[in-house]
Amino acid sequence: MDYALPDLPEIFWIDTHCHLYLEPFQQDLHEVMLRAQSHGVDVWIVPGIDLETSRAAIALSEQYPGIFAAVGVHPNHATSWNATTLSELRALCTHPKVVAIGEIGLDYYRDYAPPDLQRVVLKAQLDLAAEQGLPVILHQRASFQDLQAMIGQWVEALHTSKAPLAQSPGVFHAFEGDLSEMTWITQQGFCLGLAGSITYRTPERINGIIQNAPLENLVLETDSPYLTPVPHRGKRNEPSNLVLIAEKICSLRNIPHPDLARMTSANAIRLFNLPLYRSLL
Repeated sequence: MDYALPDLPEIFWIDTHCHLYLEPFQQDLHEVMLRAQSHGVDVWIVPGIDLETSRAAIALSEQYPGIFAAVGVHPNHATSWNATTLSELRALCTHPKVVAIGEIGLDYYRDYAPPDLQRVVLKAQLDLAAEQGLPVILHQRASFQDLQAMIGQWVEALHTSKAPLAQSPGVFHAFEGDLSEMTWITQQGFCLGLAGSITYRTPERINGIIQNAPLENLVLETDSPYLTPVPHRGKRNEPSNLVLIAEKICSLRNIPHPDLARMTSANAIRLFNLPLYRSLL
């Protein structure tokens, strides 16, 4: 065993990315939460995708002790950005349960917003994250080269200013890149968020990522209600399915479930500086 285990409960999972405010959860969210807890998932990071959903994420965090919020504008919603958006996001950051800026990034796969506008919106939110000392939750699709350039400059500036955020600047959500991308991302100090897509009949490179990724850089996520893992693909995803993602990783890495739970949860606690759980590390 080439890793040290934190002193956490034996089974303690953190879903680092789930959109629990969306319509598919409107009728049975309480049951969804209870089901997740029955599988050992006790903490949830809920990122916004625009101002309205960022506020909804905060509202959920006020209802459930284990929910923490991230606030931000997703690249597919970049056209919603206006003259007051940044100041409104800054105000939301003052809430004690806001732990990140996200979900933000670049998406050139969908034609929902012009790439140049996406980059303007991303730059503004990266600057906000640096200002607030909050990690970022990054979305990337068909845009890695541009995102790499922007993130590289941002991280370099964090190091130049000796900002503590430089040591753990964020997470690449639902990572499915190649080994060279993984290496660059982890060298920058970012975590890799592994989601249900790793359970699909994936290319060999995905298995290679799972087998070679540094354990200290891994966090788990469901992206609920999206990216439902096998064998429930095609149905609504929910946080209880995090254990299916964990099973895939454990089988490829030959890691016991309790060990993976402790490692990935400790990584998430450090990344998001979760105040209720820091004392467990």
